[in-house]
Amino acid sequence: SPGKWRGAQRPNYRGRVNVDQMLRLSALIGIYRSLELYFDTPIARSWILLSNQEPLFAGDKPVERMIDRSLPYMLSVRHYLEALPEGG
Repeated sequence: SPGKWRGAQRPNYRGRVNVDQMLRLSALIGIYRSLELYFDTPIARSWILLSNQEPLFAGDKPVERMIDRSLPYMLSVRHYLEALPEGG
């Protein structure tokens, strides 16, 4: 929720992260790590918000699909990005 997110941004936050949240964070960190390795910084930071014509995204923004489709889709995005340097 937005309230929990604001609280988690405080330096002294002592909340707990459940397994699902931890897996989502791991996927998101992997996504951004791959973006930073493959693209220049401006594109890496905005890629997730841009419409994408690749079959995995079908013209949608990756962030919208990840929200709608949850963790398995986030992992698919991560694997897709990790494969880009190898010709994906």
